[in-house]
Amino acid sequence: MSDESFWNLYWDTRLQYLQGQGKGQAILAASRLIRRNPTQPMRILELGCGEGQILGALIEAHHDMANIQESIGVDYDPLALETAKKAYPAIKFMHGDFTDSEFLVSLGKFDLILLVNALHHVFSDAFDEELGEIDVPAGKNAVLAAFQSIQKCISPGGSILLFDGLEAEGDLQRMLEIRFLHDQAHQNFLQFAREYQPFRIRFQTGSAKNSIQLSVHDFTRYVTKMIFLGKPLWSREKLESYQYFIKDELKEMFYRHDLSLMEELFISVDVQRWQDEIEILSPDFDFPIEHILMIGKKIADPGG
Repeated sequence: MSDESFWNLYWDTRLQYLQGQGKGQAILAASRLIRRNPTQPMRILELGCGEGQILGALIEAHHDMANIQESIGVDYDPLALETAKKAYPAIKFMHGDFTDSEFLVSLGKFDLILLVNALHHVFSDAFDEELGEIDVPAGKNAVLAAFQSIQKCISPGGSILLFDGLEAEGDLQRMLEIRFLHDQAHQNFLQFAREYQPFRIRFQTGSAKNSIQLSVHDFTRYVTKMIFLGKPLWSREKLESYQYFIKDELKEMFYRHDLSLMEELFISVDVQRWQDEIEILSPDFDFPIEHILMIGKKIADPGG
């Protein structure tokens, strides 16, 4: 059965809003991993599961197609977990902090671990009141420490799926110029600049009409938060930086823990929305990559 036919009805009836955030690719990739060995007993863990839609969709859809013996979702938001427990009673949802290594050890080993939009929360938690923004070195170290503990929960031969934001390559302080294509776009940006908390957003009037100049760093955060402006989710999204590592930093994080990179996918689902709002005036610059999806397989211990 093709991925397209397998998931079409599910998208239409239950998950359309997740597809708008790019999470559809993460669910499809996890589905392929589950169906690869349908008779093999599996334990599945999602860290930072929120209201459980991703894990819930996978467990419900594969109920009769795979030998999933246990599925666990972990989150530190009790309200989200209550919603998850009501929606997916067959799944075990636990309140916990996945940066706590002792807590992770208590969960045991898993054949598939899902990290969907989870690690950028760890990075964002390094907000420093004195700096008035995220302490970047501290945030990166926190992500590395969390991942080091998480990967210990992967069974030999098991997999980890990471889906998250991707930092722009090159000089993040390089200035570029953009032009707003309508007044509402300009107003949306001003709201973003006022309310976004992880970093101070700096900009100045550009050389063209209705244009501004800002850094690559700030531009990347602006466009990837654009879809949330004016929506209820903005109250949470304005507290988080979606970007923390460039591609090579993520790959190095996998390799240092004996994870063989099985799949790497770059995803941008909101480019048309960006193009409807703004025009990039600076030459040799394009819209950033929005998401990265990586699947790593734990190299089995030769002596195991």
